Amino acid sequence: MGINTDMSNWMSDVFGAAKEHYTLKDIVIPGSHDAGMSVLTATGGSQKGTINDCNTLTQSLNIETQMKTGIRMFDLRAGILKDTLYLKHSSSDCMDDAVGGGYGEELEPVLLAARKFLKNNKSEFLILTFSHFCPKEIGIPKLAEKIVNIIGKEHTYMTGDKKLGDIKIADLKGKILLVFETSKFDNPAIVFNTMIDASDGIINFRRAYAATNNLKKLISTESVFFNTLKTQMAANDLIRLDWQLTQSAKEAAMVCNAFESDQNSPVFDGAVFLANVLSRHKSIITHARNANKILKTQLNQWIADQTINHKNKPNILYVDDAGSWITQYCVELNQTPLYHIE
Repeated sequence: MGINTDMSNWMSDVFGAAKEHYTLKDIVIPGSHDAGMSVLTATGGSQKGTINDCNTLTQSLNIETQMKTGIRMFDLRAGILKDTLYLKHSSSDCMDDAVGGGYGEELEPVLLAARKFLKNNKSEFLILTFSHFCPKEIGIPKLAEKIVNIIGKEHTYMTGDKKLGDIKIADLKGKILLVFETSKFDNPAIVFNTMIDASDGIINFRRAYAATNNLKKLISTESVFFNTLKTQMAANDLIRLDWQLTQSAKEAAMVCNAFESDQNSPVFDGAVFLANVLSRHKSIITHARNANKILKTQLNQWIADQTINHKNKPNILYVDDAGSWITQYCVELNQTPLYHIE
């Protein structure tokens, strides 16, 4: 999607004094799906030998670089590998239960990078969402405590009794909003989210996951989703456009094991490579780049034909292979009438 540029301060540029009263429901920010999977540190699961870069990696840039390119919401999934917390991408919440999965970036350096980023960019904020917990590896309250201790309370946003519509950009500057998709426990630094049609939580992410490798099906699923939202919105809904194509089971099994086969045979590898080309099998990153090329055109079309309006506009554009390209589009959208309030 082109060369990545430094957009570390885009929010302070777009949401200056005139827009500090805007809330998370009034704006759109770029989000990173499986944000920590720009590198495959180790594999896991009962069939870990089938795991490699092309069926595990969802991002091209590490999280620290993603922050600098303007990404502001990060999907993080923590797991234990050799007594160390890593970010993971797995078919099950616990790697021991998974058919396969991978470990990406180590969690603590990511959190320290987030803290450093906000020290250097005091008008920006970050949203770190945690999900897919494995309590037998680490208790969720203990994980939350570790995260807050590393970030520091001075950089952690405390919502108190505020509702989603009360959380203003001015309040978030220099802070990290920590969001956990789990049952509630006692920690004032954690915001508990749901991801269902309706809830009484502070944040309820509304999204539709297409679970397809077909671009037309992705577009159709999201179109239906936005049309449904026109009559089914609540005050705590934060709308997320999930713009991911995923591999089919056949792709994950074939394309990701074809290029470096255990047989180490040029003839075999060449034959499977040809089969993949003919079948149009793709890695996750390749799928992402194909989908990302048309995101702007498609979303602009939905805005033009009123599939998307002031009531159901997305607040997070949540993508694989995130970078400054998606940030720049969010900058453009935030300056349109769709994201203007009095």
